Amino acid sequence: MGLFRNFVKSAVLGAAFVGAASAATVSNPWIYSDVPDLCIAKGEGDNYYMVSTTMHYAPGVPIMKSTDLSNWRTVNYAYQTLVNNNKMNLEGGENAYGKGSWASAIRYHKGKWYILTPSYTTNKTHLYITDDIENGPFVEKQLPFYHDPSFFMDDDGSAYVIYGGGQLNIVKLKADLSGPDGGSTVLVSESLRNQTSGTSSYIVALEGAHMEKVDGKYYLFGISWYGPCRTELVFRSDKLMGGYSGKVFLQKNGVAQGSIFQTDAGKWYAYLFRDSGGIGRIPYLMEVEWKDGWPTVVGGAAPATLNLENEVDPGYGMVTSDDFDGDELPLEWQWNHNPDNKNWALKDGKLRITTGRTDSKLYTAKNTLTQRTYGPKCSGRTLVSGKDMKDGDVAGLVALADSLGFVALEKSGNSFEVVYYEREYKLKSVAINGDEAYFRIDFDFTKDRAKFYYSLNGSSWTQIGNELKLPYTLGMFVGYRFGLFNFAKKTAGGTAAFDWFKVGDNENDEIYLDNAAAEPVPQTAHNATQTPWAIPGQIEAEDFDDPGKGKGGPSYSDGDSDNKGDSDYRKDTPVDLYVKSGDRIVVGYIQKDEWLEYTINVAKAGDYTMFAAVASDGGSSFKLSLDGKDLTDEITVPKANKAAGDSAQNFDDYSKVKANVTLPAGEHILRFTATADWFDIDYFNFAEGKDATDPAPIKTEDPQNPDGIGLVKFAEERGVQNYRVFDLKGHMLGMIRSNGMDIVNATRQFVKSNGVYIVKPVSGGLLHKVNVR
Repeated sequence: MGLFRNFVKSAVLGAAFVGAASAATVSNPWIYSDVPDLCIAKGEGDNYYMVSTTMHYAPGVPIMKSTDLSNWRTVNYAYQTLVNNNKMNLEGGENAYGKGSWASAIRYHKGKWYILTPSYTTNKTHLYITDDIENGPFVEKQLPFYHDPSFFMDDDGSAYVIYGGGQLNIVKLKADLSGPDGGSTVLVSESLRNQTSGTSSYIVALEGAHMEKVDGKYYLFGISWYGPCRTELVFRSDKLMGGYSGKVFLQKNGVAQGSIFQTDAGKWYAYLFRDSGGIGRIPYLMEVEWKDGWPTVVGGAAPATLNLENEVDPGYGMVTSDDFDGDELPLEWQWNHNPDNKNWALKDGKLRITTGRTDSKLYTAKNTLTQRTYGPKCSGRTLVSGKDMKDGDVAGLVALADSLGFVALEKSGNSFEVVYYEREYKLKSVAINGDEAYFRIDFDFTKDRAKFYYSLNGSSWTQIGNELKLPYTLGMFVGYRFGLFNFAKKTAGGTAAFDWFKVGDNENDEIYLDNAAAEPVPQTAHNATQTPWAIPGQIEAEDFDDPGKGKGGPSYSDGDSDNKGDSDYRKDTPVDLYVKSGDRIVVGYIQKDEWLEYTINVAKAGDYTMFAAVASDGGSSFKLSLDGKDLTDEITVPKANKAAGDSAQNFDDYSKVKANVTLPAGEHILRFTATADWFDIDYFNFAEGKDATDPAPIKTEDPQNPDGIGLVKFAEERGVQNYRVFDLKGHMLGMIRSNGMDIVNATRQFVKSNGVYIVKPVSGGLLHKVNVR
């Protein structure tokens, strides 16, 4: 319908862009996002396609593509509108929460694609047919309602639906697929189910059918919940219409519901999912082997890791930042229920949402635009302008599920306040002078909690409201999502403008998928000319890099968003800076896992001695890394001297620590990471040579250590590592290996054509911009 941007073909992440195939270790959950009831079908070549449950979101039945099984990208939807009725339109006090379309099936047969999805909102099963899965169009046929159906086509072209709850049934479809051709037949009876499971007591008896045909035999998968956890059963027969026997396929950690598939290389995999709290229902991938004609999960459980061709890229292809500069929305966006298309627009680089009616709460409001969250942690933020909002309008960023929470602008008369709500209850408000504010939500799915923040300048963030608990409930029946919204409490017609939406691992990170953003911008040294700091030489700790844009752009990480320092220098960051005697500025209030990065330029490769001026009351430590690889072991910060009986903490007496390091020549990212709490750092010195003399020693009263040098261990010399090569549109072209001292030549030999390329270490670190001529 022209409402969503269709990014297909070479824009899909995956093996098509990898120059040299090599095994990568991929973690389970294989997709750490809410992708339940998944079904996978293989198309031509290396193309795999997956569909999943939609519920009440629109457009519906996302079609996700991968060429490497690691990275999946939404390339189309089966429908823009499931149905125009009060439920899907949020009209007449009705809604489709937890309904809409459920478990979908996808099948490829002789050049045509078939997608089947049942709906408790329409009480029908919808079959969508196309010969172009990525572009459509789709022909829709409506069938009777079948619970959790599997669409199956046998070798002779006959089509069937296998479905059911409690027992599994099969019905043959007419040749034109317009409806059932006769009645249904029971394939798995309650008796066979009980015989296979060994019980007659269930939480969920049997559903989630998936039918596969392998070497002339029929294998029917289904989920049954009994005993310790959700369990996947498999039934086998030589004939489609009956004669099945069953076995337990997997009963471990609640990973269940899905099926199996084979790659062109002959490798078998199973895909199942697990109910996982606030994130939703997340997929797992596991290898399958065959024993006595039965598929069996290797190792008897979903592994913590498995080897695939490529690593999983940031965001897993499920989310993207968006500057709203295009004419259409990226396909990662979905509306909460059918949108009111006359009341939203992309205009002048902004998403503009206009209220078309009044609502007492967000739950009933139209035109909330959503994206999935992902785990284990993610952060989303936006900038909202209320210049055209009306009295009583509320616009902002929501953590959307049954137990929703949001941070927003609320207009009262001619004034604005930042507000925090849980469900329909306002729990916190702060008056502001202007008409715009930045909002942020940080999700932590390791704890199922979310925190909410606002900012008036986009850099200094203040937490507002409570830490929201993130339960998984069956009302909406989905994992938590980010949502952008505007609703009117008093008068319709007001407009809120969203300048952009950023999403990433943390508040500094930005994940952009192809065609959703401008090229990445590397971080830069914090000085007037953005010149990397020279090594040998001194680096002031407070001069950490200015952050860039896109993956690899963050240049610091602070434990909280509040700047507790007493210095006005770089007050727009949360890094705590303090003024010491002689007007020196130091980084203080340092806590474990906080880090700062510095772009450096090493004059020549070789051995150096690093000195750092630090202060601590004891128990503190840090380490250094270069381009994501450890440069030193943990360095202990000496305890400052105190007079006898003095209990006050001392952060004013500085001493030096040192470490021998080996550095490659050229530009690199130096990272300082705190490995324990509570210390200050003033600067770093790098002197040429191992065990070099400190060029700026701090004299002490200790005759055993007059230069205040703490003893530390040293890391091993850095070696060769892998780098990813991207073009300026963000397409990954492949990988190179380099010791970091000759990245330009390594890139030139790989790309073999002139142009500008971005080169990024796999393990993290500096984004190099390489000009090949």
